[in-house]
Amino acid sequence: MDKSGVFKDFNFKLIVIEALLDKAPLFLEELTDLKNKYINNYEWYSGNGPIVEIRNFLEELTLEASDLEKVNYLCFDGGNEIYHILKPDWDGEDDLFDVISVEGFQNLKNLITVDYISMCYPKVLGPLKQAGIEINY
Repeated sequence: MDKSGVFKDFNFKLIVIEALLDKAPLFLEELTDLKNKYINNYEWYSGNGPIVEIRNFLEELTLEASDLEKVNYLCFDGGNEIYHILKPDWDGEDDLFDVISVEGFQNLKNLITVDYISMCYPKVLGPLKQAGIEINY
């Protein structure tokens, strides 16, 4: 669950965060500090889950309207950078980051296009399609 209450599914929030990483979001400095602090000390291939401190930060993060307005495109892909920020050795072979709901997408007023590669069943994207958002399969 997304603790900020904006999105029903935390994993969908991660896809939104991914879309913002190269758009100078308000949270970027804090996230960069966390990456610098925790990723260098990450024990690769030890069976550890996501980095708790980064996951907690992202779960609690309230995405500001000014950032949400920057999102016009989303990409559902296991190669997204955000997954490797959370769990640097994630190989995409499990459902750890699978999206089960896009509820809250209504907060993305400028969303036009979604590329679907993986990370959910296509039916999960139904509400986006019904809202007139272009889905590229």
